[in-house]
Amino acid sequence: MATWIVGGVLVLIVGAIVWKMVKDRRQGKTACSCGGDCAHCHGSCSPNPK
Repeated sequence: MATWIVGGVLVLIVGAIVWKMVKDRRQGKTACSCGGDCAHCHGSCSPNPK
């Protein structure tokens, strides 16, 4: 029984994280200042710029 409860809590947490990421993406809030198109910012938004 405890396994199901812990599993359910984990599913809820992961679901909330995915929901937040999708919501932020739809609102244009991304981790990259290029808007997700690193080809136009010359790699400055990637962790290892060329």
